[in-house]
Amino acid sequence: MRKKSDLRGYQHRVVDHLYENDTAMAVLKMGAGKTASVLTAIADLIHDHQIRHALIIAPKRVAHMVWPQEIGAWEHLKHLKYAVLDGGPLERERKLQDASVRQVTIIGIDNVQWLCGLLDRMQGDHPIFDCLVIDETSKLKDPKSKRGKALARIAGRFRNRWGMTGTPTPNSLLDLFTPMKILTDGRLWGKSFYKWQREHFYPLDRKGYRWRVLPGHDVGIQDDAASVSIALGENEMPDLPGLNILIEEITLPGPARATYNAMETKLFARLFDKKVAPEDILAASAAVATGKCAQIANGFLYGDGNTDVHKIHDEKELWLQEFVDDLDGEPVIIVYEYKEDLEMLRRLFGQDLPYLGAGVNDKAAQQFVDAWNAGKLPVFALHPASGGHGLNLQAGGSRMAWVAPTWSAELWDQTIARIHRPGQVAHVMVHVCSAIGTVDELKRLRVIQKLSAQAAFEAYLAASKAANAA
Repeated sequence: MRKKSDLRGYQHRVVDHLYENDTAMAVLKMGAGKTASVLTAIADLIHDHQIRHALIIAPKRVAHMVWPQEIGAWEHLKHLKYAVLDGGPLERERKLQDASVRQVTIIGIDNVQWLCGLLDRMQGDHPIFDCLVIDETSKLKDPKSKRGKALARIAGRFRNRWGMTGTPTPNSLLDLFTPMKILTDGRLWGKSFYKWQREHFYPLDRKGYRWRVLPGHDVGIQDDAASVSIALGENEMPDLPGLNILIEEITLPGPARATYNAMETKLFARLFDKKVAPEDILAASAAVATGKCAQIANGFLYGDGNTDVHKIHDEKELWLQEFVDDLDGEPVIIVYEYKEDLEMLRRLFGQDLPYLGAGVNDKAAQQFVDAWNAGKLPVFALHPASGGHGLNLQAGGSRMAWVAPTWSAELWDQTIARIHRPGQVAHVMVHVCSAIGTVDELKRLRVIQKLSAQAAFEAYLAASKAANAA
């Protein structure tokens, strides 16, 4: 069992910052030990009678698995009594009412709106309002999010409000507003996103799909955010083993290429129809990236209502089979995108293939994670939305394969960080299967080369035009 003295120097600095500040954002890279740092600050404040209780909101699987594990893993934290608000509404409500008999209450972000409805009815001097911790504030970046609005409505009732994230601005500086609104109860930039947006950004199109920060205003926004944040310098992070991203290209067979081209032409024709304003291009390109073209690139096409599936090709399936065979038993995490991708993995590796994704309950997920970290799983499948935040998977292997690139730069970084993090002892190899001349290349530009959505789309159009000309 680890001891408080095992905390790294920068973790002690984070603990001190949280202890001394009622409002704080801990901007720490993936694997920096955010959870242990926050729990230590909570334990110290409770010991010194500064708070009685902490309410922790986290991504669902992180709430159910990571926070309890960390409490039990440290000598100075194991005395903390905690409960995870799970089960049905009545069971969750019963556990919430018992919050005064423990020090920590943990809940998944999927139940935030339900939680806020109950907190509205609780007395202001209840221990539940001593300290609010939001793990992965980037989950609340959308100003239209019902969860974000619900939390913002009750944020002022908490004495301490702390946020944690490794990706404070996954898309742009606009992503900072809602988390900071919640943490500062509107003190930093007010409570109206649209007013703040108009003051510091200007639209790039008539309908306001895209915004760019006004010249010089980025510095002010960053300084404001820094005034309530703590972050690490590059030299403070522990050394990690090397990381290589390898692009494994496959070529669509002739009939599949014809199907793809027909679908792409249809979509692009809509993009450049004279009736469509230029500002619609970005929104439409996102649909291209995550819709029918992406399905065809992966080897299938969903019919109406996504109920029937038409097989288009099996190039990625063949690549994956050969790839795993060549590993000769070396453990690998396979990252999939669609339900049909998971069905393909089950055809290859068995219907009982362990995976983290929709339909896996928390008990099974914990068993799969434990088995992977114990080196018992040669193949483990993972969907970024289910396993892209918070989980520690570095003990089970150092190899990862993506069936296709993802559109989300945040999920890309977070998912790779499940194995490329402190505690990993081997060089990490990430293989990305990409269909040549398809939307896979657009997604690669977005997440690997870190281009903006518009820049990635323009680069993809240029490449497509050159390929067609050839």
